[in-house]
Formats: sequence, structure tokens, C-alpha cells
Amino acid sequence: MDLEDGTDHMLQSLRRASRASIRLLAIGGLAAAPVQAQESGTITGVVRSALTDSALGGALVSLDGSGTNIQADAEGRFRIAQAPSGRQRLVAKYIGHEPARLEVNVRPGAETVVEVRLEPAATELAELTVIGTREDRDERRAGLDRVPGSVALVESREIRATRQANLKDALGFTPGVYIQPRFGAAEESQISIRGSGLRNNFHARGVNLLVNGMPYRNADGFTDFESLELLNTESIEVYKGGNALRYGGSTLGGAINLETRTGYTASPIGVTTEGGSYGFLKSQLSSGGTAGKLDWYGSLGRTTLDGYRDWARQGRTRGNAHLGYVLSPSTDVRAFYFFARVSEQLPGALSAGELGNTPTAADPENRAGHWGRNYDLHHVGVQLRSQIGPNQRLEISPYAQFRDIDHPIFQVINQQSRDWGAEVRYESSAPLLGRTNRLTLGFQPAWLDMDNRQFENLAGAHGALRKDQNDQAAGLALYGENSLALTPRLTAVLGVRFDHAIRKSRDFFLADGDQTDRRVFDALLPKIGMLYALPSLAGQLYANVSRSFEPPLLLELNSLTVPGFIDLRGQGAWQMELGVRGAGRGVRWDVAAYDVELNDEILNLNVQPFPGAPFTVPTYRNAPRTRHYGLETGAEADLPFGTARVAYTFARYRFVEDPLYDGNEIPGAPRHHVQAQFRYQHPSGFALTPSVEWVPSGYFVDSANDARNDGWATIGLRAEWAFDRLGLTTFAGGQNLADARYAASVQVDNAAGRSYEPADGRSFYVGLQWAR
Repeated sequence: MDLEDGTDHMLQSLRRASRASIRLLAIGGLAAAPVQAQESGTITGVVRSALTDSALGGALVSLDGSGTNIQADAEGRFRIAQAPSGRQRLVAKYIGHEPARLEVNVRPGAETVVEVRLEPAATELAELTVIGTREDRDERRAGLDRVPGSVALVESREIRATRQANLKDALGFTPGVYIQPRFGAAEESQISIRGSGLRNNFHARGVNLLVNGMPYRNADGFTDFESLELLNTESIEVYKGGNALRYGGSTLGGAINLETRTGYTASPIGVTTEGGSYGFLKSQLSSGGTAGKLDWYGSLGRTTLDGYRDWARQGRTRGNAHLGYVLSPSTDVRAFYFFARVSEQLPGALSAGELGNTPTAADPENRAGHWGRNYDLHHVGVQLRSQIGPNQRLEISPYAQFRDIDHPIFQVINQQSRDWGAEVRYESSAPLLGRTNRLTLGFQPAWLDMDNRQFENLAGAHGALRKDQNDQAAGLALYGENSLALTPRLTAVLGVRFDHAIRKSRDFFLADGDQTDRRVFDALLPKIGMLYALPSLAGQLYANVSRSFEPPLLLELNSLTVPGFIDLRGQGAWQMELGVRGAGRGVRWDVAAYDVELNDEILNLNVQPFPGAPFTVPTYRNAPRTRHYGLETGAEADLPFGTARVAYTFARYRFVEDPLYDGNEIPGAPRHHVQAQFRYQHPSGFALTPSVEWVPSGYFVDSANDARNDGWATIGLRAEWAFDRLGLTTFAGGQNLADARYAASVQVDNAAGRSYEPADGRSFYVGLQWAR
């Protein structure tokens, strides 16, 4: 499908969606009709420098938690209309100054006048920022502003304004992040940042997933999505590529960090429940609070899904607990634990003909073999933060994770994995040569020990033993980064990271040969970047050059066909990035261009283990030279009756030197991807949000460039009503309202020709959130 055909297809989808949209609008309207408008007032004021008393034109002013963002005019004046009545928290920001927070009492129908004074940015770290507080959140926001590259922060209000079923719901408007669920509302997804992990036909590689800054993954880098609960998530930070020096130096895509709720940000009682098409049901009960130096948060939730397709039933039970305590004026400690019990059926991928004719079908081999994935996971972490001086801070964060999995596919994989790790991090904001400076040093050890057995698959049950080995991975990382203000507007950033990785396997099942082997990978990863402040745009120009290195996973090194590990090298890349971000006249934007030059990119081949086999198994190879380049743009604008936002990603991935596919496109992701929405917000608390996702042209699903996945366009609509005095929000939504038939996610280089994973048809959901 070319661009013109894609445009026609999108217009047809809009027309087909009209009746479904009208029906959903009617539901929202009927729900809204009997409710009286919420009383509101107006806040006006001026933002000034506390040092010079001069007006700070272009300062950003917001009401905490409301989504309202206003930019002050050239004289520093601002006006917030339709501000909710009662006590509100006003936040003002300006480059080079510390954010200010004021408690404002908004009177119904009246105008409240305030003056905000911002102090120049301090060169010292705060005496203590307690982990999990709003001040800690603001400090992390300020840290993102110091990154000389493309980063993103998805805040609580944005997460709550979605279905909260999977990461696609939360990260859909983050340019450069291509994420598509494989099974509808389930969490399992195809994810790629700047072409990372295109070899993924299952789970996640090439991107580090973290919870509260601690890895949610095995020590070799393997990870998945099913244990992550968005209802517990306060915010999500996205660090693309080399911008994740601390979190993702060993991955091309960077890192995604989920910060969870604490007693400082949660309500004493919280209830969420929602349900919808294809048997989707999600509920959670939570509680959080503070008592003196102690804070706590806990939740228990259950998610079930029958699925759009046959053999696609899913179930999740997830629990979460947090406990924090301020030990002294200079030391804070926090412990957190989460648990997940996951059961899921795996319907597999379809051929192009099956996608067009029977998209709800499962792969017959998956159905007959009862393919699925079932596990229990326990994860515990501790964070200790100590202020060891007026401008020095030390954080120590150990963690442990245990997973017990039973995974029937072509054989039944049975694994018990034990992970341990820690981070020791030192920060100093002491001036250097009389200039503002920030130094960060870190040490990250990690270990994995896994019992790995495979059995013949007898309709999902264990048959004869076919594999018995102990797999181990170890990692040791040292990193340092220094940010020095060369002038009041220009900051230089230098960083380096050293990674040492070990992969080991000891084989106890020798009937098919000895698979025992050991590999060691070392990499030195430099980074250089710069930030240049643009006061007239309330923005920044940024640029960076960085190197990444990604050693193979254990499952990529293991083979069914040769003794020991396969000959697979680590994937190295140099990434260059140039961009600008800023805000002005109620518009916020971020535009970034990048080029990634890769050596030995690790790519997937799904091969049939014997001629005529009804299934494929993964194996991997290195492509000598490949190139990823693209443009990422995102914008959000405040309008008189709401907010509009759009995210556009252009991405092209090519084989530069390859014995088989020289000059071809690397398969697995579209060249153009657009998402847009407009949120209409009424003062009464009613909101209506139409949205569109558009892939205007098809893309290849095999490296030979013989097979393509067509582009698509989908339309969604969400209505919600917030009753602030009751702490209640009700909502209803619809997705793929035109009932488009398409595959949002794919399996690449599948030798059986089964590459297409159908997206859900037209679907609806309704629910409520209550917190007091």
C-alpha cells in the first residue's frame, strides 16, 4: 500500500467509524446529562525572578495533577481560567531557576491573584529529597531536562487517561517508540526504539525495562511485559539510545523506567475496575498513606481476557507493596515488592491469507500443542539514599528476582531463574572551576542463575526430557558522567561506561551432544553531548554522539543444531543525534533526528527444524553492517477547549553490507507512523478524546523483501467524566471503530510464512476509578 492508497484507506476508515463513534458519543452524553457543572474560578498572576525582580517572560505555569499548562507572556503575566475550586497547587518553571510551588485557594466564580518568585537554580543538591515524594518526582523531571538528547516523561494524568491495559496505551504518543501488542489488550508486545530489537518475535530485547530504576529483566538482558502493572505506575521515563547511559548502555534502544506509586502520591483508598470486548476485565484495590516518617502503598489486582482470537485467553494476578521510612534528616530508605502470577495461551501468527479470511483463528499447531506461558514472579528491591554533604549524595539499591516458568511451545520449556543485582550511585553538584557542574559515578553488578529444562510437548504436558542445563550470566558495569556549564547557556556532557558480560552454560543432557560453553564480552562505551539553552523559545538545542554494545542473550547463543554456543558476536553501534525541544504560546514540542551505524547487528531467523515441520524455531546471526536513521517529532498544544497532540516517526532501517541482503530493508517496522488526538475538556469535568493511528504504507516482514504487511488506519474515541468532589472518574472508550482488519505486530523472517499477528477488531470498554 503506497502513501496515496494509505490516505484513501484512512478516509474510508473515518467514514466507517462514524456510526460507532456516534453510538459512543451517545453513551457519554447520556452519562453526562444529569450532572451539574463543577464550580470553578480564575487564577491570574505574574512570574518574577527573586534575585533581580525582573519578569520571567515565557515561564511555564501549571496546576499540579490537572493537566493545565500555561505559558506566561513577555511580561511574565499568566491567566488560568476554569481552575477547579478549592485548594490547588500552582507550579511555575523557568530555565535556570528552581521550580516554585504555591498553595492557592481558588474561590468559585472569583479571581485569585498571585505573584510567583523563582530562585536561581542552586548548584548544590538538596539536603534530602525523600524517595517517592512529589519533590523527588520534580527532581527527576529536572534531571530529564539536563539530558543532551531525546527523552520523554509520561506522567500520571496521561496514564490515567488511557485504558491502562498495556504499554502501548501509555507510550503511544512517544515519538520513536514503536510498540504494538501481539494479543489485543494483553501486555505481550512487539517493541522497538530506533530499530532496536527488530529480531524480537517474542518478548523484549534491545530495550532495558526498569521499575523504580532497578532492572526488571534477567542479567543477560532478556525481559517481558506481563508482570508490569500500569495501575501502580506514577510516571514513565523513556531514555532513547545512548541517553540511557546509566540505565541502558548495553542496549541500542535505551531504557524505559516505570516509577511506581508511594504513600506520598497514592490515596488512602483506591478502586479501579473496567471491562469490555473479548472478555476484558481489569480490577484493582489499593491503599497508600503517610504517618510521620513512614509511608506505605499496597495494591492487589486481577486482569482476565478471553481474546479476539481462538486460543488467546490471558490471566494476571499482580500484587505490589511499598514501605518507606526517613531514617534521619540526611537518610531515607524504601523497600518494594511485587508479585505476578501469569497464565496465557499463545495463538501464534497467521499467513497472509489467514489474516484476510480468518483473522480470529489460531495457528493449528499452537492449538493442538496447547502453546502457552505460565509463571510466578517475585521481585524485591531496596533503595537507600543518603545526603553525605551539602552537595553530595549516595544511593545504594540492591534487588533480587525469582521466576518459575512452564512454557509449552514446540517443546515445554521449564525454567527457574534467580537474579541478583545492585547499583551504587554517587552524585556531586560541587562547582568546577567556578562553574556549575554535576558529576555522577555508578557501579552495577548483576548475576543470573537459571535451571533450564525442556521436555517433549504432549498437548501441553511434560513428555520425555530433551534438555537439562544450568545457564548463568554475569554483568559488571562502571559508568561516569560529567555535566559542566561552559557558559550560562551552553553545557557540555561527557560520559563513559564499561560493560563486562559473561554467558555460561553447563549441559547435563548429553544424548544430543554437549552444549556446555562459555563466552565473555567487554565493551568501552563513550558519550559526548551538549545542551544549548534557547530562552526565547523556553527550550534547548541538543546533540550527542554515543556508542552502545549489546551482547547476545543466552537463548540467542543456545542452539538445537550445533554443540555449544553458536558463533554470534555482540552488536555494536555508534549513534548520532541532533534535536530541539521547547515550549511557546501554549505549544510544547520535541524534534530529533538520528543516525545509527551498526556492526554485527543481531537478527532473527525463524527456521523449520526439519523439512515440512509445522512450526519454526528461532536462531540468530550477525549482519556485518546496517544503518538505522530517522526523524521523531512530537507536539502538544493547549487550545481554548482542550489539548491536541501528535506524534510522528519516520524510520528507515537498511542492510549496508550483508552477504545475503545487501541493500535491502530490515523487516519488522513501518517507515511512517502517526498518532494524533484531541482532548476536549469541559469545566464540568467531562472530557471527550477522539484519536487516530495511521501507518500510511506497508513494510517488509522478511529480509529478502518478498513479503509485506499492509499499512492501516484506526480510529478511537474515549469519553470520561471526573466528579472531583467524590473522587470518582467514569469512562468509556472504543478502539478500531471502523473494524479494520490488519496486523499491527509481525514475526519477521518466519520460514513457514506465518508472519502476521492480527489486531483486535472493533472493541469497547467502560470503567471507573475512585480514590478517597
